[in-house]
Formats: sequence, C-alpha cells, structure tokens
Amino acid sequence: MVNRQLFLKIAKGLGAFALARRFTRRSLRILCYHGLSLDDEEQFQPKLFMRIDTFRSRMRYLAENGYAVLPLREALDRLNDGTLPDRAVVITFDDGWRGIGTLAVPVLEQHRFPATIYVTTRDVVDEAPVFNVAIRYLLWKSRVRMLDLGSSGLGGDEYDLSSPAGRNRALEYLGELADATDAEGRTRILSTVAGLLGLDWSHLERLGMFRLMTTKELTGIARRGVDLQLHTHDHLFGSMDRAFVERTVIRNREVLTPVTGRPVEHFCFPSGEYSPEQLPWLASLGVVSATSCAAGFVTAATPRLELGRFLDGENIDDLDFEAELSGFLEVMRRLRARVKHG
Repeated sequence: MVNRQLFLKIAKGLGAFALARRFTRRSLRILCYHGLSLDDEEQFQPKLFMRIDTFRSRMRYLAENGYAVLPLREALDRLNDGTLPDRAVVITFDDGWRGIGTLAVPVLEQHRFPATIYVTTRDVVDEAPVFNVAIRYLLWKSRVRMLDLGSSGLGGDEYDLSSPAGRNRALEYLGELADATDAEGRTRILSTVAGLLGLDWSHLERLGMFRLMTTKELTGIARRGVDLQLHTHDHLFGSMDRAFVERTVIRNREVLTPVTGRPVEHFCFPSGEYSPEQLPWLASLGVVSATSCAAGFVTAATPRLELGRFLDGENIDDLDFEAELSGFLEVMRRLRARVKHG
C-alpha cells in the first residue's frame, strides 16, 4: 500500500493525472456507493459503509474540480448521441440503506447533484433489517468469545467466535434459520443473538441501523428528484433459473413503479454477480442498462447491460479517489489489458 501511494503521488506530481483527465474526458465515470454510517458501520465494513464526512468530501471534490454530474438516463442518452460533456459523472447507490435518505440526499441537494438509487425491495416491503449484514455486525461488535444457542430457543450448538471457522459455522446456521422464517422471525433471531452477545438490539433499532428506507421514505426522496431503479426483490441474481430471475426483477419493478412514478428500466446486478447468458433475459424485461461492480469507465462502445463503476467506500483514500476520477487508473487498466491480450 505504501508503494502504491508513493507511485500515485509521483504520477500526480509528474502531471499524469492531468494528462489522463484529458485523455479520458469523453468517457463516463459511474460512482457506486452503498450505505452511510449511522454509528460505527464503516469500521465494520468499510467497503459497504462510509462516514458522512467522507461523503461530503467526495461531493465537494466533484463540485470544485469541474466534474459534470448528470442523471443516469441523460448521461447514457448523451453518450449515445455524442454530446456527453467532458468529465461526466453519474452517482449511484446500491440497496437503499436508510442513511442514504437521511444523510446523503441532503448533501446531494446542497450541490444540486442528481443520483440513482438501485433499490432491493424485499426488506423495504417487510420493513425488516437486512439480516445477513446485521448478523455479521453483531458477531463483529461483540467481545463475547462463545455463542451458546442451545438454551436460546434457536437450537444449534455452542460456537467459538474467536476463530474464523467457529464464526462461519455460526453464520451458516443462523443464515439457514433466517431463510426458513419470515421478516418477524428474522428480526427475532437478531434480537435474541444480540442479547446473547451482550448487545442492545433496541438501541440499534432506534438508530435505524441495517434497515433500508421504507416505502414512504423512498416516495419522499423520489418526489425530491432522486431516481429509483431496479436491484431485484431478493438481492439475488446468480441463479441460472430464468423463471426465478424474471420473478425477482418483475416483483422489484412492481414495488418501485408506484413509488417513483417514473419508468423503472435501469438495473444493478446484486453483488455484481451475473452470467452473459442472463443479459438477454434482462433485455426481454425491458431493462435498458445494467451496472456491475467491475471497474471501468463507460464509452460509446461499452455494452449497455455491462456498465462498469468505481466502488467508493471508507476504504478508499483521497488520493485513490482522485486517481480514479482523473482517469489515471483507467488508463493503467487499459494498458494492462492491451499488454495481456498482446
């Protein structure tokens, strides 16, 4: 990491960032964010959660350095017709975490920046915590070494949380329990496990941690101009069962369409997972663009169902962010690809 940072500092000092900015000026940069921390989530998963101060700094950088922040639809239309402005940026968020609405949207409004939120809707409809993230947080947060589920009413064994193997066994068992129950049952599991780990689940609930925005909250930010788009109903897409894939996208659209009051035709692959064979399935559902987690700028030649993005998070420092936005890291990726393929 030290060598990387030194390399980036030297490259910037020699003018490589400025040169890359000119070379990539007509490419589209799509930024990806997830949740903003309501407490200490960025320490738990810095790739998934970001402090509000860091997010403010990122938006200020865009505003002060001449980046043209566009709505997703407009950016793709202008890419198609050749009128994309220099250094165009699209801001996206995945999942629909509550902190986006309470913390990020006011910052976006301050700069008059448009944004797209790809919303996964099962936990929106159920108004339930996102189980797989919340349960991992509880095990991370607690200093209890042994989790004894035997007397909790949840069944299971005693798990040694001080070892990765023990934690994984506990997560696997609790995940299976959660998959076999409803929203109320999943919340009850989280509350029970929190108690066993010496944590106050009601405090986390009061903070709104690990919850997505409600339908009412989504409706409110949609009326303020935030674009809501598809991210599946269940946050699952890897299945090669076409009927399942179609159901989760159709249900996602059914929930979002009355909320946003606008066309819902842009998609984000959950966890970036997909197979090329699935792309025609999306097209048949009226999806006109899809973003992944793969790094890369978007050009006129980029397939519209395989748009790259830069995943920003608390794990990304200011110099790396600047290197990405300038296009320097994109140029390096293109050079490596050219060398690899001869």
